Amino acid sequence: MDSESSLYLKDVFGEHSPGLCEAEIAKRSQRRFVRGNDQVAVYDPECNPTGHVMTAWEAYDAFGLDTLIEAMEYGTGIILSQRRAIESSLRHRREELGLSPKSVARAADLPVDEVRWAEENSHRLSIQSLERIAFILGLDDRRLAYHPTAGADEKLAVRLKTLTGQSVVNAPQLTEKTVLLIAEAASIIRIQSQIQAELGIVPKYLEFEPSSDYGSPDNPAWRVGYRLAEQARENLGLGDGPIPSMRSMVEEDLGIPVIQASLQKKIAGATVAVRDEHGTEHRGIILNTEGQNHNVWVRRATLAHEIGHLLYDPEEYLERLRVDTYDANSANPEDGTDYVEQRANAFAITFLAPLNAVRTAASPPVSGDDVSKVMQDFGISLTSARFHIYNSLHGQYDIPFATPETKPGDDWKASESFTADYFPIESTPTQRRGRFAGLVAAGHKRGLLSEQTAAAYLCCESEDFEDNLEGITDIYHVP
Repeated sequence: MDSESSLYLKDVFGEHSPGLCEAEIAKRSQRRFVRGNDQVAVYDPECNPTGHVMTAWEAYDAFGLDTLIEAMEYGTGIILSQRRAIESSLRHRREELGLSPKSVARAADLPVDEVRWAEENSHRLSIQSLERIAFILGLDDRRLAYHPTAGADEKLAVRLKTLTGQSVVNAPQLTEKTVLLIAEAASIIRIQSQIQAELGIVPKYLEFEPSSDYGSPDNPAWRVGYRLAEQARENLGLGDGPIPSMRSMVEEDLGIPVIQASLQKKIAGATVAVRDEHGTEHRGIILNTEGQNHNVWVRRATLAHEIGHLLYDPEEYLERLRVDTYDANSANPEDGTDYVEQRANAFAITFLAPLNAVRTAASPPVSGDDVSKVMQDFGISLTSARFHIYNSLHGQYDIPFATPETKPGDDWKASESFTADYFPIESTPTQRRGRFAGLVAAGHKRGLLSEQTAAAYLCCESEDFEDNLEGITDIYHVP
């Protein structure tokens, strides 16, 4: 780093240790910046600014060093990429998703007139309201105005609109509410992944290589799914035993974002892939809090099915989004014509209950008690257990029903409880609770996110966030 560059960095970020790179200097800086609709300035509390107060790292990451130098030299740095960039990006995204202003307003908890103003004359709204709209549309709220499309993932938008506008084989037709929740989930996945990276957390799921092997006439997709499940269990050191908590393993061990949301009741879950402004792909899972997922064993199967997609579906098969129904997920893994779903179904059941372990637990002649034991030992539903025992024995035996009282015990319920059941800030919606909230709190405590940014992510006031920061940290332990 030459002396001129070092001087600029000192002017922008204050005193810093020598030998650090620009990004590390920005992360350690105590300086604050404030952004408005089309410019950024150094934060001066005596001026009572009404814009979005950001840490030095946030401002640097969003707008780059040159813009911050301009702000230091001239009082403000221009971040508007082109005339009416905000209006254009918000309107284009809403139309791209096939949404009405009314549905967007409802999701953003804003009057519908404000959504219309955002698309016609953004200066009538605060930057906080504009960022809120951008977030629920799946845009990068930090890049609003600065980037012509605000970091939109157009392929995800096309996929969502396709699933909304017409019936797609093996996929439900999505409502506007569900489209908005999936678009918002894409924002959560992107931000959670970025915070993890900034905290130095490397998700283990990134070690898995997607596979384009969906079988052949001699090696059907379900057999490939069985093999991938065995491979995944081996990579994770699980042996043949039951998985005590799928929720913990997926979120904490694999580092996969899991968003809990109230979707259409026939939907079990979804796997989402979103690309950021650098072209980096981030993947995550949406788990429906409605319908059959209230049964803990169904919820485990939903998570297992989605990680089958997330870990192993290449981009061209995932298509940015796979939405799965309860009916499809409960089908016999060795039946069906959709080889992508067939492979995921076979992966899910074998990942939860390895074939060899099932054969040992339910050797012929199979009794109702054997079926109950497989259900209780591995945490799987009756339908899944009967199909899996039948298939593990090569379809040579009839499988009875389990005893009627076979239901998930308190231990299973506790290990897989929805992490959004309790949260100290009432205004935070379900989809932004859980590990996402814990990472936001950790990012703030590490000096990466300002109080305003963290509060905006959790849909609360800055005072509420500060009052409950330690409570959130205690609930969600982030290293």
